[in-house]
Amino acid sequence: MFYKKLTRLSALVLASAALFACAKAPSADPAPSASPTEPAVSAEPTAAPSAAPTAAPTPTAEPTEQPTAEPTPEPQQEKFEYNPHPFSAILLKDVPQEYWDAVHSLIDALRKGEPTFECASEEAYKWATDPATMNALIPTACTKIKGESEDGSAPFENGIGKIHYRMPVDEFLERQAKFEEMVVNVLNTTLEKDDDEFEIALKLFDYITANYTYQHEFIEQMDDGANYITMNTCNGQCIDIAGSFTFYLLQAGVDAVQVGCSNPDMAHEWVYLVINGNGYHSDATWSLREEGQQLDLHYFLMSDELRADSGCAVDDLTAPLLPKYWLSKSSTELPAYDYYLSFPWQAYYVSLDEESKLVNYLVDAEKLSLYYGIEQGAN
Repeated sequence: MFYKKLTRLSALVLASAALFACAKAPSADPAPSASPTEPAVSAEPTAAPSAAPTAAPTPTAEPTEQPTAEPTPEPQQEKFEYNPHPFSAILLKDVPQEYWDAVHSLIDALRKGEPTFECASEEAYKWATDPATMNALIPTACTKIKGESEDGSAPFENGIGKIHYRMPVDEFLERQAKFEEMVVNVLNTTLEKDDDEFEIALKLFDYITANYTYQHEFIEQMDDGANYITMNTCNGQCIDIAGSFTFYLLQAGVDAVQVGCSNPDMAHEWVYLVINGNGYHSDATWSLREEGQQLDLHYFLMSDELRADSGCAVDDLTAPLLPKYWLSKSSTELPAYDYYLSFPWQAYYVSLDEESKLVNYLVDAEKLSLYYGIEQGAN
C-alpha cells in the first residue's frame, strides 16, 4: 500500500520586558553664618534656599511588544474532487460526443433531483439511460432510475429526456452524496494529485487487489446496481471488479474502458487502459490477494500477446459501453502492442520510487527495477 507523509512547522514567539530607571535629586547647600566682630544686626531674612531642581524621573519605558511571528502555514496538498462527467476518448468512434453530453446532462440533473435533462437525440437518450451505461458511469442510478416518463407520455421529445425515479428523490440525493464522499475518500487516501498515469493506475490496482474479495454469488441478481454494490462492499466478480476499477481510473483522469472475452473456453472481464499513449490490458481480479501477500504485477499491464497467453482471447472483445457491445460490430479499436511497461510472470512488487520513476520488484528473489518515465514508455 502507499502512504503519504505530512510535515508540520511550528513557530516560537518571544516577548521582552523593559527595565525601569529612577534619577536621585541632589541635596541643597547650607545657609551662611553671621561674622563675630561685626555688631550684631538683624539678619535679613534669609530667603529659604530653593532646592535644586529635581531631575524629572526618567520616563518609564513602555514594554515593547515584539511582533508575533505568523505561523508558517502547512503546505496544502491538492485534493481530488468528485468528477461528475466521466469520459473515455477510447470509445469516441462508436460513442459520439453527443452521447457523452447526454449522459453528463443526465448526471447533472440527477445530482439536483430534477425530472428532465437535455439531450440531442433519442439515440443519445437511450444510450444515456441504458442500465449498462448507468452501471458504468452513474452507479447510484442503475436500477433506481429508468429512462421513461411517469405519466406514460413520450420519454423523449424536443431535445428533452424524462427521468423516472424508482425511489423518493430526497433518498436518491442522499444516496448520491454518500457515494461521492466514498469515492473521493478512496481517491485521496490512495493517490496524490500530482501522480502520473502510471502511478495512478498502479496505486488503484494495488488498492483494488488488496481490498476487494471475489464474490461467488451473482451480484447482478441483487436489487441494486452491480458496480454500486461492489464499490460499497468491496465484493464482486470479475465483471464488477473490472467495472469498479474502470470507474476509479476515469475519476482520476486515466482513460479506461471495461472489456471482456466471451467464448466457450473463457468468459472473463478486465480493464483496457491507456498509459503514456499506449494501450494495455489490466486484470485486477486475477491479482486479488489475501492480507500480507505481495502484489503480483504480471497482470497489471499486459500486451495483447500476454493477455492471450493467459487464456483470454483478444480477437473479439466486448465492452458494455459500446452500443453494439461487440468490438467486431463496432469501429473502436483496442490495440495493446507495447511490452515496455509489462512485467514477467510472478513479478512481485517491492516499492515505488516516484522521484526516479522506478518500480522495484522481485522475480525469483532477484531484485529488478522498471523505469516508467514517459520518455521511455512511449513509442
